[in-house]
Amino acid sequence: MRRLGWMRRMDGAEARKLIALILVGMILAAAAAWMTSRDRSPSIDRDVPTETASSDPLKTEFERCQLLGEAGAHDPACLAAWAENRRRFLAPDRRPAAPNPAATSTATEAH
Repeated sequence: MRRLGWMRRMDGAEARKLIALILVGMILAAAAAWMTSRDRSPSIDRDVPTETASSDPLKTEFERCQLLGEAGAHDPACLAAWAENRRRFLAPDRRPAAPNPAATSTATEAH
């Protein structure tokens, strides 16, 4: 049987390199398929009851804004809710109810 010039017998090292290259290609293909699949997100059980009455109306408004998606960024009620959230967070009179004993003991031990 006559062999072509580009066809030759592979030695062990070349065979291992070829097998490794094929395996890496298969792994990359599997990773790409997994990343593009739409079913990789965990299923959410819609039958599980959520908290029906929130004690904070701001939280309820944020949940509504989240359901609006991109439109929530332009919704006046959502913008007002974010403004109220910033006001609460950045309020100058905002003080913790009681000092955290773990934080104060850690701070004194560090010195």
